[in-house]
Amino acid sequence: MKHVNILHLYSKTLDLTGDFKNLDALCMRIRECGCNYAVSYVEYGEKISLEGYDFIYIGHGKCRNLSAVSEHIIQYREEFMRAFEAGTVFLVTGSARLLFGKSFETLDGKTHDALGLFDYTGKEFDGLTVHDELIHPVFAPEETVFGCVNRSENLYFKGENPSPLFTVEMGYSDNEKTGGTEGTLCKNFFGTWSLGPVLVRNPVMMREILRRLLGEDYRDGDYSLEQEALDRVLHDIHESAK
Repeated sequence: MKHVNILHLYSKTLDLTGDFKNLDALCMRIRECGCNYAVSYVEYGEKISLEGYDFIYIGHGKCRNLSAVSEHIIQYREEFMRAFEAGTVFLVTGSARLLFGKSFETLDGKTHDALGLFDYTGKEFDGLTVHDELIHPVFAPEETVFGCVNRSENLYFKGENPSPLFTVEMGYSDNEKTGGTEGTLCKNFFGTWSLGPVLVRNPVMMREILRRLLGEDYRDGDYSLEQEALDRVLHDIHESAK
């Protein structure tokens, strides 16, 4: 029986749209698999140590909060790189993805260094993109994931995204273009603009993360209510598009 150590970073600084419920749902499913867990919290200004953690979560926040957090988190660049290379499972939602690229620029023209795990840059824009999206995970392209996007930042790659998490059926890519790809899936790092929370709304996402997190201790559960809710949302979206 596996014991899962979970770290929630910046829960007070980066915590919009109720995405912390990703962790509540994940913990419930870990229990259903017969495993134990412990959740730890490290806030802005506190020392970060990633050693011994199996799952790391950072949620969505305002760009001005990300600017402050970036100065703190880059002190631990080597910690994050080691955890990433070791196969630690990450879930990073919304604007927190900016922290894992090379840098990001805010509306005041300032450029903020980031962790550099991935070869993209970010940029805040004057406005807000709010929309629903239908996306297909690369590990299960026949499945449809539903999410909500509420953002004032874009990501930019040199060429195509080399490690996308989703292909986009309806909605925007990582930048201002519709269609294409969205998110990052590299080793066990899951990053997406999709809020919702994405693990609550989409059984295919929850199952994939649990499989990677629990390994041989993974047991499939009853997702019938979540699937029914998702099916109703997808039906309504497709009907409205006719």
